Amino acid sequence: MDNITEQRACIKFCFKIGKNATKTFELIKLAFGDVSLSRCLTFDWFKRFKEGRISIEDDHRPGRPSLSKTNDTIDLVRNKIRNDRRLTVREVANEVGISIGTCHSILSDEFVMKRVSAKLVLKLLTEEQMEYRIEVCLELKNFIKNIINFNKFCLGIY
Repeated sequence: MDNITEQRACIKFCFKIGKNATKTFELIKLAFGDVSLSRCLTFDWFKRFKEGRISIEDDHRPGRPSLSKTNDTIDLVRNKIRNDRRLTVREVANEVGISIGTCHSILSDEFVMKRVSAKLVLKLLTEEQMEYRIEVCLELKNFIKNIINFNKFCLGIY
């Protein structure tokens, strides 16, 4: 349950035990501090419960639902990226038939990916991948150190 839903549950509880809206707001402010609902929202939710509302969840908002960010679209994007990670966001969006913004949000939010040197890669590495990455970096560091030492040795001979 998120913070706002918890506060609504507290408002409903205060209403049920007979507290008034002002006292409810004071208790919410005391319990949640800086992240508490505003006075206006607290009074609004108190009024809703007073009028007979039961649910503490948000009402369904009217409007056109998103048609581009569906499970089918997400699967299409996933398949395109798996086939060729060098595709740009624009190319994936054009091939799938969605906007660039929607494609970008699917890649970043759904797949937790970002663009690194013309490849789409995961932001999160597994523990094993992180350890392997550290090993490779240490090997490269030692390799470069050996090259530098060899060059110093060769210059010392001349």
